[in-house]
Amino acid sequence: MIGTLNGYSSSVMMNVLKNNSSLMQDLTIQLSTGKKSQTYGGLGRDVGLTLDLRSQISAISGYQTNIEQAQLQINMMNVALERIVDMGADVSGSATGTQYDITSNNQSVAQATSGTLVREMIGLLNTEVDGDFVFSGTTTDVVPASSYDRIVYGYGGEDGLLTVTDERIRADAGADGLGRLDLTAAGPTFTIAEQATDFGYKLSAVTSTLSNVTVNGPTGSPAGIDVTVTGAPEAGQVLSFTFDMPDGSIEIIKLTGQDGPTDASEGQFSINGAPDVVAASIRDVLAFQLGKNVATEGEAASRIQASLDFFMTSNDGEPKRVVGTPETATTLDTATAAGKPTLNWYAGDNSTVRSRDTAKVMIDNRLSVSYGARANEDSIARQLAYMTAFSLPTYDQNSDTDKARYTHFADAISAGLASVNQGDVVKTTLTEIGVANKAMEDANSRHLTSKSMLQTTLSDKEGIDNEEVAAKIMTIKTTIEASYQAASMMYNLSLTNFI
Repeated sequence: MIGTLNGYSSSVMMNVLKNNSSLMQDLTIQLSTGKKSQTYGGLGRDVGLTLDLRSQISAISGYQTNIEQAQLQINMMNVALERIVDMGADVSGSATGTQYDITSNNQSVAQATSGTLVREMIGLLNTEVDGDFVFSGTTTDVVPASSYDRIVYGYGGEDGLLTVTDERIRADAGADGLGRLDLTAAGPTFTIAEQATDFGYKLSAVTSTLSNVTVNGPTGSPAGIDVTVTGAPEAGQVLSFTFDMPDGSIEIIKLTGQDGPTDASEGQFSINGAPDVVAASIRDVLAFQLGKNVATEGEAASRIQASLDFFMTSNDGEPKRVVGTPETATTLDTATAAGKPTLNWYAGDNSTVRSRDTAKVMIDNRLSVSYGARANEDSIARQLAYMTAFSLPTYDQNSDTDKARYTHFADAISAGLASVNQGDVVKTTLTEIGVANKAMEDANSRHLTSKSMLQTTLSDKEGIDNEEVAAKIMTIKTTIEASYQAASMMYNLSLTNFI
């Protein structure tokens, strides 16, 4: 009986010790890991919720990683674009015709500065972040912008901006240097007419205070203006012609009637003589004024427009060229159509897809943000065109003609790069990218809050109360010690001791 009791008690006692030891081991693991269980199976009915919480946290972490990477690129883009805006302002401020101080390199200090800034701007447009060129659209592995020297001088059998500009100046001036306008006088009627060409000056308007003179036009296509003299105008009366220039600017040439000696350089025509003599005088003086204007204001307009045609290549475009011999050319077309290989300064993605949409990132469930950019976006390319154009021509410090050329060109560059015309446009790009960045910041703030809440809930389901577990360990420890003591006493029990 004693043996039976002792054997049964021993078996029960050993099971108690085994169970308590296993529980002790489990509680110790819980205390060291902070987890209720090392497997999902040990979580019981909370396993489904736990898995869902972990899935949500993982998704949020992925969005946060996306945002972090995109914001790094955006920050670098912002730095580049802000500097580009400053460059435009610097060149606009320094390019002024009142400072005609030509150095030994036959350029002004402002021109040399512009050339240096163009090189810097190209470097900024080639900004690379973690192996990606951020101004290359979808082709982030492609360097978007060519070097300054290749752009200006061409490369690999392809013409550069110098050649493109030279041809455009010649095409707009025409063989006679009169801006592709035909001036004729037949009897008492003087006629000025556009040539049928994409180039040169275009007739916009004419105004007259001349008495005994009838003015008609501009009419027709190509447009023309007729000035018919029926008698002698009065001295001091004015005939004004308004022209649309190649770059979209406007030029006004005023002719003033003069009784007595005249000065063509002052726009004075003679009102003395028969109507046909007066008409011929108007023609001659206008021809002189046009020739002078074409060599100065006209050259400036042609340089600017040629540079714009070279750089403005967005939406799957390419540089434009004069088709055929410049002086007699009638059309402007793509370099391919013109049969004139031309360096395409921008080598990145150039599809018709909106530039911002060339880079998208998921920042939240079903929420993506577009933040892409291309170096040849119109606002950026326009500024690059003005700055590069300004860096090209050379001048003679002692030439009055060159001084006039520089004066009009520098003033045109300054006006074109003025904040109202250019800087605010680049700032629009900055604003669009800034909107994308703000959306990312807002999403990240939401993610931080949501992730914290989810992690708290997950911790409640998977985690432990350290104090509670420690107390359980102490209780089990006490129980195990008591069980060992009882077992020891039982195993030492004998019949002699029992009696």
